[in-house]
Amino acid sequence: MEILSYKEFYDEPVKKDAPISDELTKDCYNVFACRHKFCREWCPDYVEERNESYTSYGVHTSTLALARGNASLPEMKNEFIHCLECGQCELKCPNTMFGGDFYHYATTTVDLVRKMRRDLHAQGIDYDGFDEVQQVIDEHLAHDAGPDEELTSWAAGLDLPFSGETMMFVDYYNAFQTREVPIAAAKILKAAGVEFGILKHPHVTTGELYETDEDKWVEAAKKNVADLKAAGAKTVILVNPHEYSYFIKEYPRYCGTLPFEVVYITDYVNDLIKADKIAFVKPYNKNVTYHDPCSLNKLCGNYQAPREIIAALPGTHADIEKPILQWKYCCGNGVSGAFRKALPDIAYKIGVRRLRHANDVGAEVLLLACPHCKDMFAETKTKSGINIEPVHILEVVAYCMGIEV
Repeated sequence: MEILSYKEFYDEPVKKDAPISDELTKDCYNVFACRHKFCREWCPDYVEERNESYTSYGVHTSTLALARGNASLPEMKNEFIHCLECGQCELKCPNTMFGGDFYHYATTTVDLVRKMRRDLHAQGIDYDGFDEVQQVIDEHLAHDAGPDEELTSWAAGLDLPFSGETMMFVDYYNAFQTREVPIAAAKILKAAGVEFGILKHPHVTTGELYETDEDKWVEAAKKNVADLKAAGAKTVILVNPHEYSYFIKEYPRYCGTLPFEVVYITDYVNDLIKADKIAFVKPYNKNVTYHDPCSLNKLCGNYQAPREIIAALPGTHADIEKPILQWKYCCGNGVSGAFRKALPDIAYKIGVRRLRHANDVGAEVLLLACPHCKDMFAETKTKSGINIEPVHILEVVAYCMGIEV
């Protein structure tokens, strides 16, 4: 996917008692000057909190206030954590809709939020709840420093090599918290006759680190690219849409053109189904709907393959909203996970709203293509008592293939 608008002036850090660059000031004016505010009504946080300060319009205005001396950095400590980084505001912004394709200059709220969180942290200004986020970062860095065997323990008994022209990249969240997802993916690929490998030591990819210590995250990114290349990869399959968005949108910024093709697991499985390499042997007799992951649909424009997979599942009755209508949804986790850690009550309300929408179409099952969505919705279901089951789409594919996960 093409990087529509990469703003090099974002690389210049915002500091206490230092002027903000003219380029960043003008960039924020482009949004501040808007009176349409299309970004607002579909922002999941705004829908729940009704606070314009936390919309795309709000975060650009806050940054502009810093530039004009109307606010100080310490006053901004909680202004940028309310963003889920879902990207819907960028898609609905007139700057993107009417000028992005021609001028290659679009609204980049997600980049701005990540930059400001990073800059505030560097100045010792952390949002309320940051300690919870730091724990996640520390856990992932500990995994990176730990033994190879732990990182691939999810694949025990699968007999997967550590090299190959096709490689499946498994991030730490999947490897340690939702390992049923990569296990299902691996078993599906093996049953379809796909020869593939995994990295012996994948390096840290978590977004919480990216928006806190960019240098450390980029160092790990370069190691991942180098190791995949050394393993002989020509195709790299991602099983987490957050990491998929990093590989196709962020890695090229720091690593240049990647020496392999990056494919999301649902696209790869869908192609296998179309090529008759996957055979379904039993039905999944459920009423289902599907939730588009923010990082897959809104950030990457990838939404068709899961719908085609669901249409191919025997016995399944599906009622699924169109991708553009799902721009207003989020599971509540956010793309980096910092939102959920820092604002658990708002994350819960966002999740409840989505589960109720799924319930309204008569679904028994909410199908997902993201491990973070599965974890978030499972927690929300337990707390709310809403009678709908969040299930990863790969688990259903495996079930219909007669594969036990």
